[in-house]
Amino acid sequence: MIAPAHAQIRPPTNGFGQTKNLDFDNLISKANKYGTVRVIIGLRTNFIPEGRLATPLAQSQRTAIAQTQNLILSKLLTYKPTAITKFKTIPYFAAKLNARALTALESDPNLISIQEDIAVPATLTESISVIKANSAWESGFTGAGQTVAILDTGVDSSHPFLAGKVISEACYSTNDSAYDSTSLCPNGSTQQVGTGSAVNCTTIIVDCNHGTHVAGIAAGKGPNFSGVAKDAKIIAIQIFSRFNSAKACDPLPAPCILSYASDQIRALEQVYNLRSSFTIAAANMSLGGGSYTTNCDAGYGNLKAIIDNLRSVGIATIIAAGNDGSINGLSFPACISSAISVGSTKDGSSVGAVDEVSSYSNSASFLSLLAPGEAIYSSVPGGNYANYYGTSMAAPHVTGAWAIFKQKNPSATVADTLANFQNTGIPITDPRNGIQKSRIRL
Repeated sequence: MIAPAHAQIRPPTNGFGQTKNLDFDNLISKANKYGTVRVIIGLRTNFIPEGRLATPLAQSQRTAIAQTQNLILSKLLTYKPTAITKFKTIPYFAAKLNARALTALESDPNLISIQEDIAVPATLTESISVIKANSAWESGFTGAGQTVAILDTGVDSSHPFLAGKVISEACYSTNDSAYDSTSLCPNGSTQQVGTGSAVNCTTIIVDCNHGTHVAGIAAGKGPNFSGVAKDAKIIAIQIFSRFNSAKACDPLPAPCILSYASDQIRALEQVYNLRSSFTIAAANMSLGGGSYTTNCDAGYGNLKAIIDNLRSVGIATIIAAGNDGSINGLSFPACISSAISVGSTKDGSSVGAVDEVSSYSNSASFLSLLAPGEAIYSSVPGGNYANYYGTSMAAPHVTGAWAIFKQKNPSATVADTLANFQNTGIPITDPRNGIQKSRIRL
């Protein structure tokens, strides 16, 4: 996979700082080497998360965003940009540009950033009693009336554990021969909405059973055991693309699946657009890459903007912290400050087991929460079940718990809900760095 690069653009009279010149030079170098480079462009226009605006002002903001997008694209016509994706609710758009187009934009006063559109990989019975979901069920709180969005590798909606659960589907995926990626949408296009569009990708590819497992943890329901929010519904959105070469997949075996940041943004915008159709508690993203020792808002303002939009209307974006064993950093996009980042713990329910942070879990002072992520038994495509490990399994525990809390407290904000879980959880100190965080407890 091509390493990411981004460049923050300052007003043209100042130019790039030294570090930012290196980032921009990296983008130019890649464009020269490969002919074009996939980028997400940030626009210099006023932006306030729409939930904080009256409807007429939100619409005015969208109009201003569209006008600035069109202005920049009109300047690029002679450079023949391709793969253009205009985001409707945030001041960004994605495109494939050549080196001449990038150079033309370097000093444009209407821009604030040019970031490479990177692609990242995907990162139960006993765990339910550990977080006390069964106690919540006994009190009548099962996630009923709530919906969770699973942005992942697709969901096998025919699985008995997920029967009748999936109420909305979509797929956002990418065809790009230069990056060796092909769309995983069933119709072969880069976007599909409707029944069957979020079916899991073929399980002959590593991790294509991932989304079904995650969905089961968050909201599965069975006769003998269930997921956390067993009566919640699911919005399934497939956001991965297939990569066919060893070079693109390294260190994963080829073929592999990775998710572009632009496809993640399109999916989160779809969740935002569905807010009036469903009562959505949270969106789950069990994916990520890299390691960031501080919040990465400055480098990834595009994803932060759409996460902020969701947060402004009471929808949390819950993201796995990553499985690199870092003791001072989180993966992208969990490193975004307005996301809810989740690390993994052993479940502590077996005889002699200890409730402690998993050795592979990323950890940092700005981690939001901990949840069980080891040997989690959940659904996989084809009507089967399996035990998986990872922060990918921890995040949907929090997503399901979020739905239960929102059922009981419908008006709770994202900040309110996070504070509740942090204040009522079991404090666990990571022996690797001495950082104490709360493992959720309903």
